[in-house]
Amino acid sequence: MKKRKTPPVPGWMAITTKQPVFIPNATGDGVAETVMQEVPAWKDPKTGQIYLDGTAHEILDAVKARHLGILLPEQLRDLRNSIGMTQKKMAELLQLGEKTWTRWETGAERPSRSMNLLLCALHEGKIDVGYLRSKRQMPALDRPAMGAPVEAAIPAKIGVAETPANYGK
Repeated sequence: MKKRKTPPVPGWMAITTKQPVFIPNATGDGVAETVMQEVPAWKDPKTGQIYLDGTAHEILDAVKARHLGILLPEQLRDLRNSIGMTQKKMAELLQLGEKTWTRWETGAERPSRSMNLLLCALHEGKIDVGYLRSKRQMPALDRPAMGAPVEAAIPAKIGVAETPANYGK
């Protein structure tokens, strides 16, 4: 592990420590497994207290994500780059808000479990971008269903009550 040279507080010592990572069960209401992970930390020599910084928390989060099968922010960025899309285009492809993908890619937030399944399938080549693009072009709701008469798609005239007798007029 990379040692940091400047402590956050003068006099603190750089150390490594093992920290528990609690892996939740499938329902999220308990712990399925506890994994010990070595991380860099800082020790206050006066109190003996150990402090974890952002680097340590990133390592612990990555361990939990790996055990849960969640793609890490770096993997999301690599996925997007591999298909040649901007963050905005990726959000459009997945029918997300513009900033949602950016938050996932920076690690500020994580995708839901169901979205993660879709992203894993895309990452592993189980589905391709063409498939997702085809799903973005869903038929409009006012188009007739397959086999329905064409006149069912004609909107009612303004001011004409929509009754079965007036459909298509």
